Amino acid sequence: MQTCHCHTYVEDVIPETNDMMVNIISFLSTMGLMFSGFYIIGKFLADEYKLAKKKSEDKLITFTWEEQFSYRLDYYLSSSQWAKPSLLLSGTFILIFIGAASLSLVAGHSISGATWLAWTYVADPGTHADAEGALVRFVSFMITIGGMLVFALMIGIISDAIGEKVDELRKGKSRVIESNHTLMLGWSDKSLAIIQQIAMANESEGGGIIVVLAEHDKEEMEATLRSAIEIREHGLDLMGTEVVFRSGNPLMEHDLRKVSVLTARSIIALSAVNEDPDESDSKMVRQVLSLKAFEQISCHVVVEMQDIDNKSLIQLVAPELAEVVVVHDIIGRLMIQCAREPGLAHILESLMGFEGDEFYIEHWKQLEGRKFKDILCRFDDAVPVGVKETCGTILLNPDDDYIIGEGCSILCLAEDNDTYTVNDGSYDETKCGKVPKRVVMETRTEKLLFCGWRRDLADMITQLDEYVKEGSELWLFNTVPVKEREELLKDKGSKEELDLKNLLVKNAVGNPIIQRDLRKLVALDYKGKPTGEIATLDEFDSVLILADAVAIQNGADMKASDSRSLASLLIIQDLQRRIYKMKKDAAELNPLSAAVPSRIPAYPISEILDARTRSLLRITDCKGFVMSNQIISAAIAQIAEDRDMNVVLGVLLSAEGSETYIKPISWYLDLEKEKGKRYSFWDIALRARQKGHCAIGYKPASLPFEEARDVMLNPPNKSQKREWQEGDIVIVFAEE
Repeated sequence: MQTCHCHTYVEDVIPETNDMMVNIISFLSTMGLMFSGFYIIGKFLADEYKLAKKKSEDKLITFTWEEQFSYRLDYYLSSSQWAKPSLLLSGTFILIFIGAASLSLVAGHSISGATWLAWTYVADPGTHADAEGALVRFVSFMITIGGMLVFALMIGIISDAIGEKVDELRKGKSRVIESNHTLMLGWSDKSLAIIQQIAMANESEGGGIIVVLAEHDKEEMEATLRSAIEIREHGLDLMGTEVVFRSGNPLMEHDLRKVSVLTARSIIALSAVNEDPDESDSKMVRQVLSLKAFEQISCHVVVEMQDIDNKSLIQLVAPELAEVVVVHDIIGRLMIQCAREPGLAHILESLMGFEGDEFYIEHWKQLEGRKFKDILCRFDDAVPVGVKETCGTILLNPDDDYIIGEGCSILCLAEDNDTYTVNDGSYDETKCGKVPKRVVMETRTEKLLFCGWRRDLADMITQLDEYVKEGSELWLFNTVPVKEREELLKDKGSKEELDLKNLLVKNAVGNPIIQRDLRKLVALDYKGKPTGEIATLDEFDSVLILADAVAIQNGADMKASDSRSLASLLIIQDLQRRIYKMKKDAAELNPLSAAVPSRIPAYPISEILDARTRSLLRITDCKGFVMSNQIISAAIAQIAEDRDMNVVLGVLLSAEGSETYIKPISWYLDLEKEKGKRYSFWDIALRARQKGHCAIGYKPASLPFEEARDVMLNPPNKSQKREWQEGDIVIVFAEE
């Protein structure tokens, strides 16, 4: 019996001992937690009190404690992302402590038990329903109300944090995880056209990635892209390419790293819109320096600049990194060439874009050691136009006897880099025949008209001077007073005075969109007085309508500028027809009249900035236009895909070396003597080589340029014979 009592005593003591140990641990844990919390809160409040006390001793500033509290609270909430959670946690801790102390006093609970009970009241409002006694219920109710407020604040903080994160993602703040992508720095009126061209280039690969980093709002850029895609006629087609937008400063290292600049395939740096050209170019220099600071960068950078005089700055700081595209210089050359060669604008637009055929450079081992003239018929689906030497030099339209050396690559016009290969060389080149002898006609003086004003007009005039014969006239018709033109042509002293050898510049003042001003052009001297010279629109060999810089400076956007150009084009065409008809009628009545028209007036050529204006041009049957932004964007995209294209396109648009020409078929065939005979395109190309020309396509007389795209460049079935007719033209690269 004694042993049994001892056993029962031990069984009773052990649970009591365990409960005591649990209570002690619970008490110590609760007190430790409270001590830690009060220490942290107390230390923070003590530091804030010391700071406020120190400021209050400064006699230069007076404030109340309420103002100091509001100021410091505002500081922490705006400067730290953890301020709101810390404030909420501190408030919850104080609420639980006060609630636990109150419950311990009114209900007799232990401090650890009361703390746990207070936490349950805070976390779950329904748990206080079991409380008994009025005072206990009141304390429980107050803790529950405080808990509801805490959780409401917590939900608000979490909601704000999620909303801020979503806004951050929507505004383009996150890092781009991509490689082998095209990176575009900046956003301008050329961006959509560049995106379209790169999408075309990526189509054969199933699409690609374009990343845009600009200081514009991300949602605004995305909306612009969406609206361009949703246009029913001539809408933008991404063809599987994805476009990722990020908002940021392209000059800052952090933002450049955010768009994976080190893993990009190529970089396009676009200049700012509606900004002084010199200021814009200076930013481009800084942009290149910002990219050069990344020593690991391996791709090339296509830099858009505004002034040809600033091109040397980029070549000075980063000659191996950057390929410079001087926009105004290229547009000026384009406009001059297209004004003197009607129809050339359609060819250049096709030549520079990725829609259809473009330039590719490939090495063909089997062609090494051959002369250039011997490879003309070696590609069924491409047209060889030049050679890239092992030293990197690119020769466009080389001599017939140029021997393709070891390691040299062939520059071809082709649909894609994988759509052509070398054939077996079985075509019989000996049956092409001889090119007919032509009477060399003496070049005559020209009379040209420029409507509108451009900042780089001096550069355009200098380039035009290289093309025309001595004694040719250039009439400048715009709203700029004659007295101001001389200073503007010198670009406020940054350029030298025009030193022209062939051109005579005539100044006339008027508005190109006012019919009254266009009826008769009166030449003025630099003092603004009439010189006695008068011209009418039917007398000019070329009429060029420029996107007027004066109107753009006064706030005109692309659409407004195109509206002015379109109105001027229609007015000029109408006046030309009326003047021609009037002179023709007068000549019929009086054959000896001096007003006899010598020829049909030249088509005016208008510069169009917005590609969407093309549909309006078709409606009004306007044939003379140059989509300058479209062609420039295509050129930038081509250079981004292959930096060698900068040299090729530069040669094609300059007055030196080979250029693009439109030649009548009579240059290569004697249509009278060879009537009824059939010749293939290769036969014509071989004949063209006898003149040093490189034939790249043709246009039948029966087809307008818009419908002849399939044969205009790199025609199919080159060996197929056809009967050539009067009016057929051949597109060639030539130096003449």
